[in-house]
Amino acid sequence: MTLSARKRCVTAIAVLVVVIGASATALAQDGYRIVVNPTNPVSALSRTQVSKLFLEKGTWDDGASVSPVDLLPTSPVREGFSKDILGLPIPAAVDRMRETARAAGLFPPPALATDREVLAYVRLKPGAIGYVSLGADVSGVKVVAVGGKTEHLIAASADADASAPLQVGGRIGMPQRLSQAQPIYPAIAKQGQIQGVVEVSIVIDANGNVERAKIVKSIPQLDKAALDAVKQWKYAPTVVNGAAVPVTMVVKVTFTL
Repeated sequence: MTLSARKRCVTAIAVLVVVIGASATALAQDGYRIVVNPTNPVSALSRTQVSKLFLEKGTWDDGASVSPVDLLPTSPVREGFSKDILGLPIPAAVDRMRETARAAGLFPPPALATDREVLAYVRLKPGAIGYVSLGADVSGVKVVAVGGKTEHLIAASADADASAPLQVGGRIGMPQRLSQAQPIYPAIAKQGQIQGVVEVSIVIDANGNVERAKIVKSIPQLDKAALDAVKQWKYAPTVVNGAAVPVTMVVKVTFTL
């Protein structure tokens, strides 16, 4: 190989390394921003507040009806938003939204194909809230801080995907519950005659233990008691293709007097 050919080869390899490195960085930096109509006075929200705005019908502080908008269920950005903010996999979040809309006699939030469509929707609707990828041009809308951040990164690695819990439903059967701790009714809730159903999103590890639990439908006076009980539940391991795997689902904890 001539010196000139060697130089061309080395240059080509260097360019390839740069391209691969840039692609890996872009993948690692994939994420989203949460946006509202520019006339909305809100500038910061908690994760719980955003979750309620998407999963439960409500109004903003100025009285405007909340109008959430989603990306399509196939969008990786929606998957990251759903897991990070709503605490639910997309199918479970869709079910919750449909249930809420049906109870209110309304339609569930629209799911749009692109960031541009979501941004146009948010610009035009005073009560709108949505999310778009980090690369989207957010001029004409207001980016709100959620949990103290305006940019939310999505972890995107093969290892993370491989260890992610599987959503119960379809080919993943409901795991058998082996033991169930009953919640301890808080005295203050008894005194206030507070009762109802708290919904909890749980992750069950490969051994059948409740590894994580997060409130997705809250009754503030009962939430802690529900979490304390659910974390003690024990399930039979879920086996897929001969191996025990972690799974996720939503459970209901009922409080009655």
